[in-house]
Amino acid sequence: MEWFLITLKMYRKVFTRAGNLAAKNWPVLGSVFAYSAIMSVTTAFAVLLGILGGFVLSFVWAACVGSFLYLVEMIVRTSKVTLEDFRRSFGTYLWDVVGITFVFWIFFRLATPAIAQLPQGFLILLFVEIAGFVVFNAVPELIYMGHYSSLALLSESYAFITANWIEWFPANLVAAGILYAVASVRFDGVAVYVQTGVLGLLVYFTMVMRGLLFVELHGSTQRSRAFKYRMEK
Repeated sequence: MEWFLITLKMYRKVFTRAGNLAAKNWPVLGSVFAYSAIMSVTTAFAVLLGILGGFVLSFVWAACVGSFLYLVEMIVRTSKVTLEDFRRSFGTYLWDVVGITFVFWIFFRLATPAIAQLPQGFLILLFVEIAGFVVFNAVPELIYMGHYSSLALLSESYAFITANWIEWFPANLVAAGILYAVASVRFDGVAVYVQTGVLGLLVYFTMVMRGLLFVELHGSTQRSRAFKYRMEK
């Protein structure tokens, strides 16, 4: 019972803090439109380059993802994001994202044909994908919090999830539910852009919440967290 109450206190702290930081840094939602514009322009250019265009598109996508993670890191670590942070964000975690993406691409490139030939291969592949999503769920946070190599990221994520899955996933499911509820509403005209902006801010809220929760859980135990929150009464 004490564990449950401590976890609820931790969630309240993390969600409140994430909400305040997302609201305080609301201009960061402009980056969502910037990433969309960058990818649209790159896609239009990439189709003219054939196979090379695919590599260009992948690198630009990785740069945008790395930029996003860097901005989340700045919110989590310093509580604010500046225009200068956005300008220097694209190269910070580019190779980390490229590296981990390449590892997953190689695995599924090799594993998918072999698994597909097995009886119930589709279900096995689906199970592998779900298992990968679960055990490697903390990779984004480890990219900007841990600074590990690609293979070490997978190992660290597995260790983190196996130690903290019962605290990690409920909060993430709640945040995902909020995102899904907002995204599922259909709007027309100008309201679509408003919805996109709200979704962008909610995505930052979710990722900041994950970052704050990661900080709370990483390197701690249920016993140490219980002691910490008892001292905060």
